[in-house]
Amino acid sequence: MENYEFSDGYNSGIKKKSFTKKQKIFIACLASSLVVIIFLICLLCCNSSGSARSKAISLIENYISRGFYDQASDKITELLEKNPDDEELWSLLAKIKSQKDSSQGNQNVNVNIDTSSLENSIEKNFEIQRQESEKMRLQSEKNLEIQRQESEKTMKEMQNLIRKQQEQQELQKKQQEQEEKLQKQKEEQRKKEEEARKAKEAELARKNAQLKKEIDDVNEVILLGKAALNSGNISEALSYFTEAQKKLPVSQGEPDFSASKYSEMAKALWEASQTESSLEQKRKLIDQAKTYAETAVSKNPKDASSHFIIGMYNLDKKDMPKALESLTKAATYDANNYLYFYNLGRVQYMLKKFTAAKSSFSTSCSLNSVFAPARYNLALTNLRLNDTKSALSDLRKAHDIDPRHEKAYLEEARLLSRLSDLNGAITAYLNVIKINNMNRDALNELAAVYSRAGKLSESESYFRKSLALLPQNTDDPVTYYNLSSVLYEENKITEAVTYAKKAYDTKDSVKDNSAKANIVYNYALISEKTGDIDNAIKYYSEVFSYNPNHIKTYINLGSIYLNFLEPDIENALSLFLKAYSIDKNNFEANNNLGSAYLLKKEFKEAITYFQNALKIDSKNNEVRSNLAQAFASDQQFDNAKTTYLELLKLDSSNWNAFLELSKVCLAMGDSEGAEKYLVTIQEKAPDFRIDEVSSLLKSIEQN
Repeated sequence: MENYEFSDGYNSGIKKKSFTKKQKIFIACLASSLVVIIFLICLLCCNSSGSARSKAISLIENYISRGFYDQASDKITELLEKNPDDEELWSLLAKIKSQKDSSQGNQNVNVNIDTSSLENSIEKNFEIQRQESEKMRLQSEKNLEIQRQESEKTMKEMQNLIRKQQEQQELQKKQQEQEEKLQKQKEEQRKKEEEARKAKEAELARKNAQLKKEIDDVNEVILLGKAALNSGNISEALSYFTEAQKKLPVSQGEPDFSASKYSEMAKALWEASQTESSLEQKRKLIDQAKTYAETAVSKNPKDASSHFIIGMYNLDKKDMPKALESLTKAATYDANNYLYFYNLGRVQYMLKKFTAAKSSFSTSCSLNSVFAPARYNLALTNLRLNDTKSALSDLRKAHDIDPRHEKAYLEEARLLSRLSDLNGAITAYLNVIKINNMNRDALNELAAVYSRAGKLSESESYFRKSLALLPQNTDDPVTYYNLSSVLYEENKITEAVTYAKKAYDTKDSVKDNSAKANIVYNYALISEKTGDIDNAIKYYSEVFSYNPNHIKTYINLGSIYLNFLEPDIENALSLFLKAYSIDKNNFEANNNLGSAYLLKKEFKEAITYFQNALKIDSKNNEVRSNLAQAFASDQQFDNAKTTYLELLKLDSSNWNAFLELSKVCLAMGDSEGAEKYLVTIQEKAPDFRIDEVSSLLKSIEQN
């Protein structure tokens, strides 16, 4: 029978098998081993769990320190689900809530981190973020400013474009109005002449029917001739006029009727010649017009229109006396024709009869107030008569009448430049260029005015624009010369030398020797300024071959000799004396003569020339100092002292004058006065020539 054991618990009704002793021992050992293994596993699990928890806590604290509260809360919730009784986790969760609430109420939260290295790292990151944010803000502001400037620039460009379009439209409108007025006046003049002619013919025709038929025949042929002229058929027109000539004279009405017909044909031919492009045909029309006009005046000496045609013919031939005679008659016999007086004024102007020309131009302006050429020529005549005020007024009226009157603006600019109204001149020159930006005279002259006004950048720009318009394979040494001078003033030395050399190399294309002299002088001057003394002497000497009286060259060349390490005083004196002989009132000539004689120790001569220079420029203290030195060197101590004291009135901080005055006082035996001036230097300019001042004071004390 088998043996069974029951459990300590309730009886389950399950039978358990009984084990032998050996089996029981084996089972016990196995159980013990299992207990040990389970213990080790639990221990390992506990250590692993502790390490994971520690890392989780550290991560949570990092989340909190960085302000990542939601992430920290999620992690704590995850851990609490595994261990809901973990008080440390609940404490961290409360801390998160507190800091999060505080963060929402006040954005400037100070989080205390235990680890100083972590705090520094966070602050560094915050600073980097702040700098990046500031950089982005500044860039954004810069971009906005650029956009604003671009927008303003675009707006200004649009406004300028609109303004220019409006100005152009206004100019065109004014010009059109002027042309319409002129055309209207010409038409009125033509109608007036035609009506007068027809009235005379009607009077003749009333005498009898035969005469009327003859008049009508002549008029019909002349009308056909005019029609041929209008269609450009000159040969046919001349043929009709020849036929009309054969029909003259008519049976009655001589000589007035024939005169009027010759005059009418002459006028038609003359007017056609003014629009003819072919020079050969133009000449043919003018010659025949002149022939008919001469026939007309032979029959009617008071035919103004024919006298005008003869006068214009002679003007074209440059026969001024004959032109003057005929145009004077034209204006005399028709005192209401503005063109007769205008052209009479032109001939009088060419003959330099300026007073008479002014009267003629003034009459033309009175007869036709919108005829700009008469007003412009009146301005030129007033300039010849030195009436600059009237000239300026007339030039402005001329371009008011015709806003595109380029010459009126140009002469206004030149006049304002001569009057030293540089801003006004610049405005006028710009108006010329606005009308014609290819006008090199205006570009060059504007550049020169900008230079005088001290606006060197603008001056350079316009000289360059002028040179850009030079035809290929041509040179302009005068503009090269002017540009080099401006570039030198701008301290653009290399370019200045380049253009000075270009001017020098092409100077032979300039006909005027004075201009050539200035070009060579400029190259010499720039060579001197850049330290090329040998070439400077060479080119200065060359100037005299073009202008033996170029005073600046004598002075500059003499100054070079005087400033050698071993001064060549005799050569310098010779050059300065030549300059003085050309212009005794030249400041530089007198001042340099004084310096040369002072260096030569001929003090009385030096005094004379320094005094001359001081009379020319009484405020020049450098000359005054040299004069005092010359007086002292010549032992004229009273004069030296007086001169130094005068200098100090004008320049109370001239410490060299104080020092030299103290020496003069010592020479005069006035130790007290000398000491006073030396002490003044020590008190007010303690660093000025310390050793020399101290030595002089010591000598005074010893005496």
